[in-house]
Amino acid sequence: MSMISAKYILGGTLAAALLITACTKIALVKNDNTQPPKFSDKSKVLLIVVDGLTGLEIKKAQPPVIKSLLPHSTYSWDATADSITNDATSWANIMTGTSVEKNAILDSSLTPRTPSGARFASFLTLIKKSGQRNLKSISVTGWDQLNKTLMADAAVKVTTADDDAVVKDSAVNRLKNDSIDLMITHFSSINKAGKTAGFSADQKTYTDAITNVDGYIGNLLDAMRSRPDYANENWLVIIQSTHGGVDNTYGKDSDQERNAFSLYYCPDLIQYEVEVPMSIKYGVHMYDRDAAAVNGVLLDKNSYNIGSTGNYTIEAKMRNYSEGFSPYYPAFLSKRASFDNHVTGWCFFQEGNVWQINFGSVKNSNVQCKGGKINDGSWHHLSAVISTDAKNKRWVKTYTDGVFNNKKDITVVGDLTTTAPLTMGFIPGSLGTPEDMYMSDVRIWADSLTADVISKYSCTNQIDAKHPNYARLIGYWPCKEGKGGMIKNEAPGAAGKNFALKGNYNWDVLNYLLPCAANLGLQQPPYTKEVFYQVAYWLNLQINSEWEISGRLWLKFF
Repeated sequence: MSMISAKYILGGTLAAALLITACTKIALVKNDNTQPPKFSDKSKVLLIVVDGLTGLEIKKAQPPVIKSLLPHSTYSWDATADSITNDATSWANIMTGTSVEKNAILDSSLTPRTPSGARFASFLTLIKKSGQRNLKSISVTGWDQLNKTLMADAAVKVTTADDDAVVKDSAVNRLKNDSIDLMITHFSSINKAGKTAGFSADQKTYTDAITNVDGYIGNLLDAMRSRPDYANENWLVIIQSTHGGVDNTYGKDSDQERNAFSLYYCPDLIQYEVEVPMSIKYGVHMYDRDAAAVNGVLLDKNSYNIGSTGNYTIEAKMRNYSEGFSPYYPAFLSKRASFDNHVTGWCFFQEGNVWQINFGSVKNSNVQCKGGKINDGSWHHLSAVISTDAKNKRWVKTYTDGVFNNKKDITVVGDLTTTAPLTMGFIPGSLGTPEDMYMSDVRIWADSLTADVISKYSCTNQIDAKHPNYARLIGYWPCKEGKGGMIKNEAPGAAGKNFALKGNYNWDVLNYLLPCAANLGLQQPPYTKEVFYQVAYWLNLQINSEWEISGRLWLKFF
């Protein structure tokens, strides 16, 4: 295949898609007349758009054809769809290269709701009107309204039955025999499976649909490679999903519904996975006291007792709401009825500019161990490691941002079992000014983590099976919901052990990028609206500034 030069521009967000197959041959539609190939331009694009393929779910599924493309692809499991994720708006996002705020396409009519929206036409229309070249484009879809609107200026429009196997057969026939600059193929069966069974790789109906579409993609690639002049052609293959889904719905703006998949493949490309930077995207502002308090209370009050023996690690990220905030003694993470003497349990609390952990019991005085400074208005990762040695002495060590602070013998405290619920934010007791903060990434381990592990994982909020102690993770609340009254537990085997938010709470958008080495050089992943930018680059089309199409070039070459 011929090689073209490119300049890599850092940027944006990608979204991707998958496809579906079967073996039924169909009658050609009225205007689907095969033409002998006429190869005049050797740069060509195969754009495969898949409805409802959630990026993180295909990552779990790893279907074989998609997997085989990765070594020569730019791809992202974390691409981002528009803020409205119904089918119409998602397609408009891809085909106009603009957001719904501009194109104003909101429903299955696929037409703008406002006169100003009509300015932002499909890129097929824009290229045709610009007169840059006579682009030989073919669209193949089972959605007739799509061909009548966003695909209206395709040179050949093929409307099939609403069946991905039929779409695949028609596209394969065209791809083998036609003169093509751009082919757009549309698969919808994954979306139908998501609506039926749920947009999750844990649902067989959904994964079976992914497997079928993956096979259809393989059929399209085989057809492309069988073209008479394929050796002299330069193909870019794009697999782009329109949107994701949550449970068995989509259309709104949750992270799961906006989670798309994007893949750009060519043998000349190097493997480049666009990973989402680690960030704290949302947070609940926790503040005030007593009946006015905004806090989070675990629904299961008997869970997460640490008893009188055994090894545990308690971790959380927190940030004072304002820089320089220096209250005395407010607890902000606890399993304890109140922060008073002779009350059983433990709590993280703030004393001026530092944090500490305090342990209390009915019979004995409180014991506490000091952590580090936290009142600079920045996020900090706090860790308390509780361990029992060979002599049955119990110890606690504190770490701030992965750095060791102090160690204290807590044996005298004895049994810390309590029916007080695990709580983020306010509890009664010894305090002057209540805590004023955000909290995120709360973890509880049934193990005493080593200093090296604490340091390594202090600047991340992505905990999975790669963590050396993952099997001992018993509580994990990333705090990434962004809406609703629950903070969900994502530890294995801990489903339902969630925090209920209390008081007049709100989710704030924070978008704080963690200052980790792993984040260096990472960009926000591709957006679905950036597809046209890649197509235009590959086909040497000029984008007029009046079209108001933005994008970043994601292709990286050997």
